Amino acid sequence: MSIFASDDEINAFLNQLADDGTLEPLVEPIDCEDCHPMDWAEVTGLVDELADEIYPEPMVDSDGQLWYVG
Repeated sequence: MSIFASDDEINAFLNQLADDGTLEPLVEPIDCEDCHPMDWAEVTGLVDELADEIYPEPMVDSDGQLWYVG
């Protein structure tokens, strides 16, 4: 059970906390439908950790075969 009736109420509450200096201002509203996971990773500081999982490192073995490792 939520004390908020909608995403708009949640965003308004979070914006008020940011205005009061209780937390950092939001970059994206929580109901943003077109956000890429990397957008959130940048905000939370997880971009390097996720990039390692999403974009593995290319390596070439002694036979010239390309492999992606992570």
